[in-house]
Parts: sequence; C-alpha cells; structure tokens
Amino acid sequence: MGVMAYDVIVVGAGPAGSTAARTLAREGASVLLLDRARFPRDKPCGGGVTVRAASCQDIDLAPVVERTITGARFSLRLGSAFDRRYDEPLTYMTQRSRLDAHLVEAAVGAGAAFRDGESVRSVEVAANSDGPGGGSGSSLAGAVTVRTDGGSYTARALIGADGANGAVGRATGIRPLSEEAVALEGKVPYPNGVPADWRDFIGLDFGWLAGGYGWVFPKGDHLNVGVGAWKYAAFTLRPKLAELCCRYGFDAGALENLRGHHLPGRVPGSNIARGPVAVVGDAAGLIDPLTGEGIHMAFMSGRMAARAALRLLAGETDDLSLYQRAVDLRLQPELTAARKLQELLQFAPPPYMAVMRRSGKFWRLFCHLIRGELTYLDFLRIIGPLRLAVDLFAAVARRRRLSRLTAAR
Repeated sequence: MGVMAYDVIVVGAGPAGSTAARTLAREGASVLLLDRARFPRDKPCGGGVTVRAASCQDIDLAPVVERTITGARFSLRLGSAFDRRYDEPLTYMTQRSRLDAHLVEAAVGAGAAFRDGESVRSVEVAANSDGPGGGSGSSLAGAVTVRTDGGSYTARALIGADGANGAVGRATGIRPLSEEAVALEGKVPYPNGVPADWRDFIGLDFGWLAGGYGWVFPKGDHLNVGVGAWKYAAFTLRPKLAELCCRYGFDAGALENLRGHHLPGRVPGSNIARGPVAVVGDAAGLIDPLTGEGIHMAFMSGRMAARAALRLLAGETDDLSLYQRAVDLRLQPELTAARKLQELLQFAPPPYMAVMRRSGKFWRLFCHLIRGELTYLDFLRIIGPLRLAVDLFAAVARRRRLSRLTAAR
C-alpha cells in the first residue's frame, strides 16, 4: 500500500482526538483518526462527564450515560459521611469503552476516516515546516509523515491526542512540563445493579491522600472505586485503596480490572504546539487540578486544535501556534485558579469539609462550578477579599508540597 495523504492526522481516539477529528471533518477537511487499540476498548478513567463538559459538546451523550448524579457523599479521612443533594444533574456517569466508541462513531459520521489497531511507529516533520514561519498554504502539503504498523500517511498537520506518554509527544519533543499525579482504581461488580443508595450519588473522601482524594462512582452494573495522589506518593495508593474499600464495606480483594494511570497537570506556558504539530487533552497535561477530571478540557482543547488546523489549511497561518495561544488565554487561567483551590484544599481539608457540610451557599456554588454555570475565576471573584487568603495559603501549601517532593527524591 502506498502513502496515503490527508489534510490532518489525529493520533488517539479518546474524547480530545475524536472531538478534533469531528470538528475538522464537519468543515470539509480530510481527516485520519488513528488509535493503537481495537475499538471498543476501555481506558482507566473514573468515567464522569460533568454537566459542564457535556454542555460544550455538540452531540448528544445520552446514549452512553449509565447514571445521572444529583448528589455527593462527602467524608473526611474515612470518617463519618454526610450527603448533599442538588435538584438538577451534576455529573453523568459513563464508561470510556462506550463514550469513546460513541465519539468515534460521530467523527466517522462527520466524514473522518478511522483506523483502529494501528500503533504509531514513527513521526517525521519536514524540516521546512518545523516552527513558526516554516511555510504556508500548499507548501505544507506532506509536512508530517506518520508511519504505523498498518501503513504510512502524510498530512499538513498532526494532532496528538494519545495520552500523557503518547507517541506523538515522544517523537516530536512536544511534551509539556507537568506536575504528575497518579491514580489507582478498580470495579466492584453488581451484575443486578448497584445498591440504591449509590445510584445517583458519588462518594468523595478527602484529607488522607497527598494531593488527591478517594472516590466511589456508580455505573450501570458496578461501582468504580479509586484513589489519587501526587506521583511521589504512588507507593501509598494500593493500601489506601484497600482502606477506602474497607470504609465502605467493599472487598478490596475482589476488585476487578485494577488499573493505574497518570494525571499530568501542565505547567503554565509550557509547549503544546510546534510547527504543524499540536498535542491536546492528557497529552497536553490539561487536567483539572482540583477534581482530576480531564474530559472537559479534552473536549475544549480538541476543538481549539481543530480550529487552529483549519486556519492553517486555509493558508491564514503558518503553524498551530494559535492553538497554544487559545489554551493560554482561555483554559490556562482556569486551570491555574483550580490549582490554587486544590493546594488550599490539601493544606486544610477540615475547614473545606465543615463549610461544605454547613453552608448551603457554598454547596450551591460548588454545584454551579460542576455544572459550568460558574468558572473558577468567577468563584474567586465572588469570595472578594478572601481571595487574598486563598493566594497566601495556596502559596504556603505549594512550598510545603515542593519541599516534600524534594525530600522524596
């Protein structure tokens, strides 16, 4: 088989890659969407799609939603729990095997070509296209060559959506600096349906994991149970997961599909685009630091990269640097605000939980954040002068965390 040419190649068919491919194909671009796995395939992920994330999609996710969450069960350091309920949906629960297949189907329906089961073996970027001013218009034809174990393909642009340690980032050097967290999760099976008290509640436990929390997420026939923490505390995750299971009466030894995964948090300003190549979603480190959720930013960054690629294809720009500018302008300020709130939560979890338990106003603000009716920046503006205290204590918490990280090394 000879070399096949496309306008854009997207590597990785998760939420970011499929969104980019669908956006491009709808605008008439010829798109190849590649994934190394055979679909449908599962991915380690809590599988929560917040209302905020779902609302920024232009396709209906209802066919793959297994649970609609309207409440949260909070606890501190595996102590007694309290419930909070909202009168509207907060989060939709799905499984990545179903969600990703649904998104791929939409991308193919829009006109994208999809090849699964093809691992990327090499990526080559033409010398005259690697960087700003490296060419424009038709001179970018064949700017990128991707070779897989199934064929060779060329394109004018390449979008890497293949995860934190993806082939595109490794091959091109576009690997943003990131602050690494890790997670470990498993499934508690309930073939006849999850217990009634978990069907529309998620469980969140804070205060005993370095930089993270424990969770219980209900699906159609199982509970997803997991723990997350900073990477330096990865060795604690397995015993912590066992403790979490014990707290809720689950048998840790009977957990199915036990898996770990990385949660990269981009350092502001670090590189996520060069020449005709960009990375999106987890590959760009675009994880919400407060919640550890990445699907919202995957949807947003996939669309942003596609729009930058369309500008390149139209000859309006020489590279995909517009994508990085869009991320720095629209997404990074939110992630930076979320990081401050995360540092503060980790520094002093008891006050956070006390306010969550006793203040209806704070709970409603939290719900507005999850639903996308408020941004993190909005939240910081609402608290007024208290923002100075947030900045101060977040800075103290960050210094303490970095000193622990240095000691761990």
